[in-house]
Amino acid sequence: MARSAAVPAAVSSRFRPDQKNSVKVACTAARCPDRLTRFLRAASVAFLLLADANTYSHATPLPREARVPGGVAIVRVADATAPAPAVTREGVRVWVTAHRAGKETPGWYAVVGIPLGTAPGQQALNVNENGVDRKVSFKVTGKKYPVQKLTFTNKRMVEPNADDVVRIEREGKHLGQVKRTWRDAPDTSAAFQLPANGPLSSQFGLQRVLNGKPRSPHAGLDVAVPVGTPIVSAAGGIVLDTGNYYFNGNTVWIDHGNGLLSLYCHLSEINVRAGDRVEKGQAIGLSGMTGRVTGPHLHWAVLLNTVMVEPTLFLARE
Repeated sequence: MARSAAVPAAVSSRFRPDQKNSVKVACTAARCPDRLTRFLRAASVAFLLLADANTYSHATPLPREARVPGGVAIVRVADATAPAPAVTREGVRVWVTAHRAGKETPGWYAVVGIPLGTAPGQQALNVNENGVDRKVSFKVTGKKYPVQKLTFTNKRMVEPNADDVVRIEREGKHLGQVKRTWRDAPDTSAAFQLPANGPLSSQFGLQRVLNGKPRSPHAGLDVAVPVGTPIVSAAGGIVLDTGNYYFNGNTVWIDHGNGLLSLYCHLSEINVRAGDRVEKGQAIGLSGMTGRVTGPHLHWAVLLNTVMVEPTLFLARE
């Protein structure tokens, strides 16, 4: 049963629904207009508080904001009274939600993934409202990520041979399509849980040097767990893709709607298929050490408008 909002003292002192006949009207509009006016004003406040509580209870769970490379910007793009605008960043559609929580002003907000390679400075969103385009800008500040040096005994994982390159390019085309998936969804939630119980090892954004050669940054979060550890979906969604890939090993992609995806790599076993609907916390496979690894672990990544972003922004603060 839903709990009602608390009634202000100004109202509860005159009206207590749990006490039969507890109110005796001692005045009328003609005899004491000030007291009656105060009562009606307090009753209006109680109504607004109840409506406000309902609004807050339906606020969309969003990630924490960090306007840095690899982070997330939450940008107000339209008034609450306007229809939902269409928002893109560099031609890619962006999640837009009517959100109100904390001290934020009611309105339409774009939830924007910021690429790791973004230079500090102003960034622009294209907002289309009723067929009219306009620009909304936000500022990105710089962030320096640590350097991580790793050594792989399997040198093909750092310098693939010609056959490996053919496979990598073929997989890259397919995964590019996966990343660009868009599914309109009314229930997208960014309240994620960690997909495995274990210590966090390699953090997001590390500048990687593999066998002495600079490579792409680490675009996910590693959880150090032994082979066979249960892996669960970070949030509800639909399994988008599964397969074995050169670098990622056995992999599961989950679509949470509105351009929000999650990725689970290096599994030893996959227990879901594309098209399956999964709930938050539902088992999807077992951890392993397939693909490019130095030891058993889960590599977990989060994508927003095709951009890999910091997964911990989607986890509750401890």
